[in-house]
Amino acid sequence: MKKRATIKDVAALAGVSAATVSRALDDRPEISTETKAKVRDACAQLGYVPNAAARSLAGHATHTIGLVVPDISNPYFSGMATAIEQTAAAHGYRVFLSNSLRKEERELQAIENFSARQVDGILIVPISPQTQKRHRGFLGNLPCVYLGANHDTDCSYVMADNEGGAYDAARYLIRLGHRDIIFLGGRLTSRTREQRIHGFHRALSEAGLEGRELPAPPDVTLMRQWSYEAASELLKGPLPDAIFAFSDMTALKVLEAAEECGIRIPEDVSLLGYDNIAFAALSRIHLTTVSQHKFQQSRIAVERLLEKINGSDELTADLLEPELIIRSTCSKKTSHT
Repeated sequence: MKKRATIKDVAALAGVSAATVSRALDDRPEISTETKAKVRDACAQLGYVPNAAARSLAGHATHTIGLVVPDISNPYFSGMATAIEQTAAAHGYRVFLSNSLRKEERELQAIENFSARQVDGILIVPISPQTQKRHRGFLGNLPCVYLGANHDTDCSYVMADNEGGAYDAARYLIRLGHRDIIFLGGRLTSRTREQRIHGFHRALSEAGLEGRELPAPPDVTLMRQWSYEAASELLKGPLPDAIFAFSDMTALKVLEAAEECGIRIPEDVSLLGYDNIAFAALSRIHLTTVSQHKFQQSRIAVERLLEKINGSDELTADLLEPELIIRSTCSKKTSHT
Protein backbone atom coordinates (compact mmCIF):
# COMPACT_ATOMS: atom_id res chain seq x y z
CA MET A 1 0.00 0.00 0.00
CA LYS A 2 1.31 3.42 -0.95
CA LYS A 3 2.27 5.54 2.03
CA ARG A 4 0.03 8.54 2.57
CA ALA A 5 1.80 11.85 1.97
CA THR A 6 2.37 14.13 4.95
CA ILE A 7 2.74 17.87 5.29
CA LYS A 8 6.49 17.31 5.72
CA ASP A 9 6.59 15.57 2.32
CA VAL A 10 4.84 18.56 0.75
CA ALA A 11 7.26 20.95 2.46
CA ALA A 12 10.29 19.03 1.18
CA LEU A 13 9.00 18.92 -2.39
CA ALA A 14 8.03 22.61 -2.38
CA GLY A 15 11.29 23.63 -0.71
CA VAL A 16 9.62 25.39 2.22
CA SER A 17 8.93 24.66 5.88
CA ALA A 18 5.92 22.70 7.13
CA ALA A 19 4.67 25.87 8.82
CA THR A 20 4.79 27.69 5.48
CA VAL A 21 2.79 24.87 3.86
CA SER A 22 0.15 25.22 6.56
CA ARG A 23 -0.05 28.99 6.11
CA ALA A 24 -0.16 28.66 2.34
CA LEU A 25 -3.06 26.19 2.51
CA ASP A 26 -4.89 28.66 4.75
CA ASP A 27 -4.33 31.31 2.06
CA ARG A 28 -2.60 33.58 4.57
CA PRO A 29 -1.73 37.03 3.10
CA GLU A 30 1.89 36.96 4.29
CA ILE A 31 2.63 34.02 1.96
CA SER A 32 3.48 35.04 -1.61
CA THR A 33 1.42 33.95 -4.59
CA GLU A 34 4.45 32.12 -5.97
CA THR A 35 4.93 30.11 -2.78
CA LYS A 36 1.24 29.24 -2.61
CA ALA A 37 1.44 27.95 -6.18
CA LYS A 38 4.48 25.80 -5.30
CA VAL A 39 2.64 24.32 -2.33
CA ARG A 40 -0.49 23.57 -4.37
CA ASP A 41 1.61 21.90 -7.09
CA ALA A 42 3.39 19.79 -4.46
CA CYS A 43 0.06 18.75 -2.95
CA ALA A 44 -1.22 17.75 -6.37
CA GLN A 45 1.90 15.71 -7.20
CA LEU A 46 1.83 13.87 -3.88
CA GLY A 47 -1.94 13.53 -3.63
CA TYR A 48 -1.85 15.29 -0.28
CA VAL A 49 -5.20 16.17 1.30
CA PRO A 50 -5.09 18.45 4.40
CA ASN A 51 -6.56 16.92 7.57
CA ALA A 52 -9.25 19.41 8.57
CA ALA A 53 -9.55 18.07 12.10
CA ALA A 54 -5.81 18.25 12.72
CA ARG A 55 -5.65 21.79 11.35
CA SER A 56 -8.53 22.76 13.63
CA LEU A 57 -6.63 21.45 16.64
CA ALA A 58 -3.84 23.80 15.63
CA GLY A 59 -6.26 26.72 15.88
CA HIS A 60 -7.63 26.77 12.33
CA ALA A 61 -11.33 26.90 11.46
CA THR A 62 -12.74 23.94 9.51
CA HIS A 63 -15.58 25.99 7.99
CA THR A 64 -17.99 23.19 8.79
CA ILE A 65 -21.27 23.14 10.72
CA GLY A 66 -23.02 20.16 12.29
CA LEU A 67 -26.81 19.79 12.00
CA VAL A 68 -28.89 17.37 14.08
CA VAL A 69 -32.55 16.81 13.14
CA PRO A 70 -35.05 14.31 14.58
CA ASP A 71 -36.45 12.89 11.31
CA ILE A 72 -35.03 13.79 7.91
CA SER A 73 -37.82 11.81 6.20
CA ASN A 74 -40.25 14.48 7.41
CA PRO A 75 -40.48 17.09 4.62
CA TYR A 76 -40.48 19.87 7.22
CA PHE A 77 -37.00 18.92 8.45
CA SER A 78 -35.64 18.08 5.00
CA GLY A 79 -36.76 21.53 3.82
CA MET A 80 -35.11 23.10 6.84
CA ALA A 81 -31.89 21.18 6.22
CA THR A 82 -31.83 22.34 2.60
CA ALA A 83 -32.26 25.98 3.63
CA ILE A 84 -29.52 25.66 6.26
CA GLU A 85 -27.11 24.14 3.75
CA GLN A 86 -27.83 26.89 1.20
CA THR A 87 -27.33 29.67 3.75
CA ALA A 88 -24.16 28.09 5.14
CA ALA A 89 -22.73 27.64 1.63
CA ALA A 90 -23.30 31.31 0.90
CA HIS A 91 -21.01 32.05 3.86
CA GLY A 92 -18.37 29.51 2.82
CA TYR A 93 -19.41 26.71 5.20
CA ARG A 94 -20.26 23.06 4.64
CA VAL A 95 -22.94 21.25 6.64
CA PHE A 96 -22.69 17.74 8.10
CA LEU A 97 -26.12 16.21 8.78
CA SER A 98 -27.09 13.68 11.45
CA ASN A 99 -30.54 12.13 11.83
CA SER A 100 -31.35 11.28 15.47
CA LEU A 101 -34.46 9.23 14.55
CA ARG A 102 -36.05 10.75 17.67
CA LYS A 103 -33.77 8.66 19.89
CA GLU A 104 -32.00 10.37 22.76
CA GLU A 105 -28.78 8.37 22.60
CA ARG A 106 -28.46 8.94 18.84
CA GLU A 107 -28.92 12.66 19.39
CA LEU A 108 -26.20 12.78 22.05
CA GLN A 109 -23.90 10.59 19.95
CA ALA A 110 -24.32 12.96 17.00
CA ILE A 111 -23.26 15.93 19.13
CA GLU A 112 -20.27 14.01 20.45
CA ASN A 113 -19.25 12.96 16.93
CA PHE A 114 -19.51 16.50 15.58
CA SER A 115 -17.40 17.77 18.46
CA ALA A 116 -14.78 15.13 17.71
CA ARG A 117 -14.77 16.15 14.04
CA GLN A 118 -13.95 19.69 15.15
CA VAL A 119 -16.90 21.41 13.46
CA ASP A 120 -16.93 25.16 14.09
CA GLY A 121 -20.49 25.12 15.43
CA ILE A 122 -23.66 23.07 15.61
CA LEU A 123 -27.39 23.54 14.97
CA ILE A 124 -29.76 21.21 16.81
CA VAL A 125 -33.47 20.43 16.60
CA PRO A 126 -33.83 18.56 19.93
CA ILE A 127 -36.31 15.73 20.29
CA SER A 128 -37.39 16.88 23.77
CA PRO A 129 -36.58 19.39 26.51
CA GLN A 130 -35.24 16.49 28.58
CA THR A 131 -32.58 15.54 26.03
CA GLN A 132 -31.61 19.18 25.54
CA LYS A 133 -30.69 19.43 29.21
CA ARG A 134 -28.03 16.76 28.66
CA HIS A 135 -26.39 18.55 25.74
CA ARG A 136 -24.21 20.89 27.76
CA GLY A 137 -21.88 18.11 28.86
CA PHE A 138 -21.33 17.07 25.24
CA LEU A 139 -21.09 20.55 23.71
CA GLY A 140 -18.41 22.04 25.95
CA ASN A 141 -17.47 25.39 24.38
CA LEU A 142 -18.78 24.45 20.92
CA PRO A 143 -21.01 27.28 19.57
CA CYS A 144 -24.62 26.09 19.35
CA VAL A 145 -28.02 27.40 18.26
CA TYR A 146 -31.29 25.49 18.72
CA LEU A 147 -34.28 25.36 16.41
CA GLY A 148 -37.82 24.56 17.51
CA ALA A 149 -39.46 24.54 20.93
CA ASN A 150 -37.53 21.87 22.84
CA HIS A 151 -35.02 23.95 24.78
CA ASP A 152 -34.48 25.95 27.97
CA THR A 153 -34.24 29.72 28.05
CA ASP A 154 -30.50 29.80 28.87
CA CYS A 155 -29.46 29.10 25.28
CA SER A 156 -29.69 30.67 21.85
CA TYR A 157 -32.65 29.57 19.77
CA VAL A 158 -34.82 30.31 16.75
CA MET A 159 -38.45 29.21 16.68
CA ALA A 160 -41.93 30.16 15.52
CA ASP A 161 -44.73 31.13 17.91
CA ASN A 162 -46.62 27.83 18.15
CA GLU A 163 -49.31 29.14 20.45
CA GLY A 164 -49.96 32.21 18.31
CA GLY A 165 -50.08 30.16 15.12
CA ALA A 166 -52.58 27.68 16.55
CA TYR A 167 -54.67 30.51 18.00
CA ASP A 168 -55.00 32.21 14.62
CA ALA A 169 -55.81 28.92 12.89
CA ALA A 170 -58.51 27.99 15.41
CA ARG A 171 -60.06 31.45 15.13
CA TYR A 172 -60.23 30.99 11.38
CA LEU A 173 -62.16 27.73 11.78
CA ILE A 174 -64.52 29.42 14.23
CA ARG A 175 -65.13 32.29 11.82
CA LEU A 176 -66.15 29.72 9.21
CA GLY A 177 -68.94 28.66 11.58
CA HIS A 178 -67.38 25.46 12.93
CA ARG A 179 -68.20 24.59 16.53
CA ASP A 180 -67.17 20.95 16.97
CA ILE A 181 -63.45 21.17 16.30
CA ILE A 182 -60.98 18.42 17.17
CA PHE A 183 -57.21 18.79 17.53
CA LEU A 184 -55.69 15.59 16.16
CA GLY A 185 -52.19 14.26 16.72
CA GLY A 186 -48.94 15.16 18.43
CA ARG A 187 -47.52 13.22 21.34
CA LEU A 188 -48.72 14.10 24.85
CA THR A 189 -45.07 14.60 25.82
CA SER A 190 -44.45 17.09 22.99
CA ARG A 191 -43.74 20.69 24.05
CA THR A 192 -44.64 21.82 20.54
CA ARG A 193 -48.06 20.18 20.89
CA GLU A 194 -48.46 21.70 24.34
CA GLN A 195 -47.92 25.18 22.94
CA ARG A 196 -50.28 24.64 20.02
CA ILE A 197 -52.94 23.19 22.29
CA HIS A 198 -52.77 26.32 24.45
CA GLY A 199 -53.44 28.49 21.41
CA PHE A 200 -56.21 26.17 20.23
CA HIS A 201 -58.05 26.21 23.54
CA ARG A 202 -57.54 29.94 24.05
CA ALA A 203 -59.32 30.68 20.77
CA LEU A 204 -62.15 28.26 21.52
CA SER A 205 -62.56 29.53 25.08
CA GLU A 206 -62.94 33.11 23.82
CA ALA A 207 -65.75 31.87 21.55
CA GLY A 208 -67.48 29.95 24.36
CA LEU A 209 -66.47 26.58 22.90
CA GLU A 210 -64.61 23.62 24.39
CA GLY A 211 -63.17 21.67 21.47
CA ARG A 212 -61.79 18.14 21.59
CA GLU A 213 -58.35 16.54 21.57
CA LEU A 214 -57.07 13.24 20.23
CA PRO A 215 -53.33 13.05 21.04
CA ALA A 216 -50.96 10.26 20.12
CA PRO A 217 -49.73 8.05 22.98
CA PRO A 218 -46.16 8.87 24.14
CA ASP A 219 -44.83 5.46 23.05
CA VAL A 220 -45.97 5.70 19.42
CA THR A 221 -43.06 5.07 17.04
CA LEU A 222 -44.91 4.91 13.70
CA MET A 223 -46.63 8.29 13.97
CA ARG A 224 -47.91 8.34 10.40
CA GLN A 225 -49.53 4.93 10.76
CA TRP A 226 -51.11 6.01 14.06
CA SER A 227 -52.41 9.21 12.40
CA TYR A 228 -54.03 7.22 9.61
CA GLU A 229 -55.64 4.73 11.99
CA ALA A 230 -56.85 7.45 14.36
CA ALA A 231 -58.35 9.45 11.49
CA SER A 232 -60.02 6.36 10.04
CA GLU A 233 -61.70 5.65 13.37
CA LEU A 234 -62.70 9.28 13.85
CA LEU A 235 -64.27 9.54 10.40
CA LYS A 236 -66.59 6.60 11.02
CA GLY A 237 -68.85 9.19 12.69
CA PRO A 238 -70.41 11.20 14.04
CA LEU A 239 -68.25 13.65 12.12
CA PRO A 240 -66.73 16.75 13.70
CA ASP A 241 -67.16 20.08 11.91
CA ALA A 242 -63.41 20.46 11.49
CA ILE A 243 -60.12 18.70 12.17
CA PHE A 244 -57.10 20.74 13.20
CA ALA A 245 -54.12 18.46 12.55
CA PHE A 246 -50.98 18.79 14.64
CA SER A 247 -48.86 18.80 11.47
CA ASP A 248 -49.20 18.64 7.72
CA MET A 249 -47.98 15.04 7.77
CA THR A 250 -50.87 14.21 10.10
CA ALA A 251 -53.24 16.14 7.83
CA LEU A 252 -52.08 14.12 4.80
CA LYS A 253 -52.99 10.94 6.65
CA VAL A 254 -56.42 12.42 7.43
CA LEU A 255 -56.89 13.09 3.71
CA GLU A 256 -55.90 9.50 2.93
CA ALA A 257 -58.33 8.11 5.51
CA ALA A 258 -61.12 10.43 4.35
CA GLU A 259 -60.78 9.29 0.75
CA GLU A 260 -60.99 5.65 1.76
CA CYS A 261 -64.00 6.34 4.02
CA GLY A 262 -65.85 8.29 1.36
CA ILE A 263 -65.68 11.52 3.41
CA ARG A 264 -65.37 14.73 1.38
CA ILE A 265 -62.87 17.40 2.40
CA PRO A 266 -63.99 20.17 2.94
CA GLU A 267 -67.66 19.51 2.12
CA ASP A 268 -68.17 17.06 5.00
CA VAL A 269 -65.26 18.03 7.26
CA SER A 270 -62.90 20.99 7.10
CA LEU A 271 -59.20 20.15 7.55
CA LEU A 272 -56.36 22.39 8.65
CA GLY A 273 -52.69 21.43 8.99
CA TYR A 274 -49.52 22.95 10.41
CA ASP A 275 -46.01 23.46 8.90
CA ASN A 276 -46.72 24.34 5.25
CA ILE A 277 -44.56 21.58 3.81
CA ALA A 278 -44.06 21.58 0.03
CA PHE A 279 -46.64 18.83 -0.53
CA ALA A 280 -49.36 20.99 1.03
CA ALA A 281 -49.38 23.34 -1.98
CA LEU A 282 -49.89 20.59 -4.59
CA SER A 283 -53.11 21.14 -6.51
CA ARG A 284 -54.64 17.79 -5.53
CA ILE A 285 -53.98 18.49 -1.84
CA HIS A 286 -54.11 22.30 -1.56
CA LEU A 287 -54.07 22.14 2.23
CA THR A 288 -54.96 25.08 4.43
CA THR A 289 -52.13 25.24 6.93
CA VAL A 290 -49.88 27.38 9.13
CA SER A 291 -46.45 28.37 7.88
CA GLN A 292 -43.62 28.47 10.41
CA HIS A 293 -41.38 30.21 7.88
CA LYS A 294 -38.86 27.38 8.15
CA PHE A 295 -36.59 28.90 5.51
CA GLN A 296 -36.40 32.18 7.40
CA GLN A 297 -35.82 30.28 10.66
CA SER A 298 -33.00 28.36 9.01
CA ARG A 299 -31.35 31.47 7.62
CA ILE A 300 -31.49 33.25 10.97
CA ALA A 301 -30.17 30.20 12.82
CA VAL A 302 -27.12 29.96 10.55
CA GLU A 303 -26.44 33.68 10.91
CA ARG A 304 -26.72 33.51 14.71
CA LEU A 305 -24.37 30.53 14.79
CA LEU A 306 -21.81 32.32 12.63
CA GLU A 307 -21.93 35.27 15.04
CA LYS A 308 -21.01 32.85 17.83
CA ILE A 309 -18.29 31.22 15.76
CA ASN A 310 -16.83 34.68 15.22
CA GLY A 311 -16.64 35.36 18.95
CA SER A 312 -20.04 36.56 20.16
CA ASP A 313 -21.15 35.15 23.53
CA GLU A 314 -24.58 36.81 23.48
CA LEU A 315 -27.63 34.61 24.03
CA THR A 316 -30.13 35.27 21.26
CA ALA A 317 -33.86 34.44 21.10
CA ASP A 318 -35.64 34.80 17.75
CA LEU A 319 -39.41 34.21 17.82
CA LEU A 320 -41.03 34.35 14.39
CA GLU A 321 -44.71 35.06 13.78
CA PRO A 322 -46.44 32.21 11.89
CA GLU A 323 -48.71 32.82 8.91
CA LEU A 324 -52.06 31.21 8.12
CA ILE A 325 -52.02 29.94 4.53
CA ILE A 326 -55.61 29.64 3.29
CA ARG A 327 -56.17 27.09 0.52
CA SER A 328 -59.01 24.66 -0.27
CA THR A 329 -59.47 22.20 2.61
CA CYS A 330 -61.62 24.44 4.81
CA SER A 331 -65.06 25.83 3.99
CA LYS A 332 -67.93 27.56 5.74
CA LYS A 333 -70.22 25.33 7.73
CA THR A 334 -73.58 24.87 6.06
CA SER A 335 -76.79 23.35 7.32
CA HIS A 336 -76.18 20.00 5.62
CA THR A 337 -72.70 19.44 7.09
